[in-house]
Amino acid sequence: MIQDPSLIVKRDVDGAPVLIGERVTVIPDSTDGTISPGFLGRTGVVVALVYDDPVQQYPTDPLIQVRVDGLGDDLFFLDELVADPAHARTSRAQGQEHERPTRPRAHRVQ
Repeated sequence: MIQDPSLIVKRDVDGAPVLIGERVTVIPDSTDGTISPGFLGRTGVVVALVYDDPVQQYPTDPLIQVRVDGLGDDLFFLDELVADPAHARTSRAQGQEHERPTRPRAHRVQ
């Protein structure tokens, strides 16, 4: 039996770049074609943080599971998402601002 070391977290994580429940918009175009076309430019809600290599990724570099009404859920890298400014202001006002780290481009595991 192969054990999956992935860590899927459905609550806020200190140091993570987004909050659970945060509204985000998927970038409008994908130069490498890794984003399903139906999700491009759509707004959804962060429902989980996925650390497929927890030792390397936790807490600052998760894949971000986003739920878009009518489409379902998909996983995105941070640089494929844009935060909703209204939610970002609310988060900062509550002292929950998160730095958005840049990351080297990697291939999505699915």
